[in-house]
Amino acid sequence: MESVQSVNQNMKNSSFNVGIIQPPDSYYKPVLYSHVQASRDFNRLDEDIYQSMKKYEGKDTRKTPKSVFVALGAAALAICYPIIKTALKK
Repeated sequence: MESVQSVNQNMKNSSFNVGIIQPPDSYYKPVLYSHVQASRDFNRLDEDIYQSMKKYEGKDTRKTPKSVFVALGAAALAICYPIIKTALKK
Protein backbone atom coordinates (compact mmCIF):
# COMPACT_ATOMS: atom_id res chain seq x y z
CA MET A 1 0.00 0.00 0.00
CA GLU A 2 2.94 2.32 0.57
CA SER A 3 3.93 2.16 -3.09
CA VAL A 4 0.60 3.61 -4.27
CA GLN A 5 0.73 7.38 -4.77
CA SER A 6 -2.08 9.13 -2.94
CA VAL A 7 -3.92 11.90 -4.75
CA ASN A 8 -4.37 13.86 -1.56
CA GLN A 9 -1.57 13.65 0.98
CA ASN A 10 -3.98 14.43 3.81
CA MET A 11 -5.92 11.27 3.01
CA LYS A 12 -2.88 9.04 3.26
CA ASN A 13 -3.54 6.18 5.66
CA SER A 14 -1.17 6.39 8.58
CA SER A 15 -0.20 3.51 10.81
CA PHE A 16 -2.63 2.71 13.59
CA ASN A 17 -1.75 3.77 17.11
CA VAL A 18 -2.98 0.68 18.89
CA GLY A 19 -2.30 0.69 22.61
CA ILE A 20 -0.72 4.16 22.57
CA ILE A 21 -2.50 6.81 24.60
CA GLN A 22 -2.07 10.29 23.18
CA PRO A 23 -3.17 13.30 25.21
CA PRO A 24 -5.27 15.91 23.40
CA ASP A 25 -3.54 19.02 22.12
CA SER A 26 -6.04 21.30 23.82
CA TYR A 27 -9.15 21.00 25.91
CA TYR A 28 -12.56 22.58 25.59
CA LYS A 29 -13.04 25.42 28.00
CA PRO A 30 -16.67 26.53 28.16
CA VAL A 31 -17.25 30.26 28.23
CA LEU A 32 -19.84 31.29 30.78
CA TYR A 33 -21.80 34.51 30.32
CA SER A 34 -23.74 36.31 32.94
CA HIS A 35 -27.42 36.97 32.37
CA VAL A 36 -26.72 40.70 32.22
CA GLN A 37 -24.02 40.28 29.55
CA ALA A 38 -26.22 37.92 27.50
CA SER A 39 -29.18 40.33 27.67
CA ARG A 40 -26.98 43.26 26.67
CA ASP A 41 -25.56 41.36 23.68
CA PHE A 42 -29.03 40.20 22.61
CA ASN A 43 -30.50 43.70 22.79
CA ARG A 44 -27.59 45.15 20.80
CA LEU A 45 -27.93 42.51 18.06
CA ASP A 46 -31.71 42.87 18.05
CA GLU A 47 -31.41 46.63 17.60
CA ASP A 48 -28.87 46.18 14.79
CA ILE A 49 -31.22 43.83 12.95
CA TYR A 50 -34.19 46.20 13.16
CA GLN A 51 -32.09 49.19 12.12
CA SER A 52 -30.91 47.34 9.02
CA MET A 53 -34.46 46.19 8.24
CA LYS A 54 -35.66 49.80 8.20
CA LYS A 55 -33.14 50.60 5.46
CA TYR A 56 -34.09 47.53 3.39
CA GLU A 57 -36.35 48.05 0.40
CA GLY A 58 -37.74 44.81 -0.94
CA LYS A 59 -38.10 44.04 -4.60
CA ASP A 60 -41.60 43.86 -6.00
CA THR A 61 -41.65 40.32 -7.34
CA ARG A 62 -45.45 40.07 -7.59
CA LYS A 63 -45.88 40.99 -11.24
CA THR A 64 -49.22 40.31 -12.87
CA PRO A 65 -49.00 37.35 -15.25
CA LYS A 66 -49.63 38.03 -18.94
CA SER A 67 -52.45 35.49 -19.00
CA VAL A 68 -54.47 37.77 -16.69
CA PHE A 69 -54.13 40.65 -19.16
CA VAL A 70 -55.12 38.35 -22.04
CA ALA A 71 -58.19 37.19 -20.11
CA LEU A 72 -59.18 40.78 -19.25
CA GLY A 73 -58.75 41.82 -22.88
CA ALA A 74 -60.87 38.92 -24.10
CA ALA A 75 -63.58 39.74 -21.54
CA ALA A 76 -63.58 43.41 -22.53
CA LEU A 77 -63.80 42.45 -26.20
CA ALA A 78 -66.71 40.08 -25.48
CA ILE A 79 -68.57 42.79 -23.59
CA CYS A 80 -67.92 45.47 -26.22
CA TYR A 81 -68.63 43.18 -29.21
CA PRO A 82 -72.32 44.13 -29.60
CA ILE A 83 -71.46 47.84 -29.40
CA ILE A 84 -68.70 47.47 -32.00
CA LYS A 85 -70.99 45.39 -34.25
CA THR A 86 -73.74 48.02 -34.24
CA ALA A 87 -71.22 50.81 -34.80
CA LEU A 88 -69.78 49.07 -37.87
CA LYS A 89 -73.25 48.44 -39.40
CA LYS A 90 -74.10 52.14 -39.50
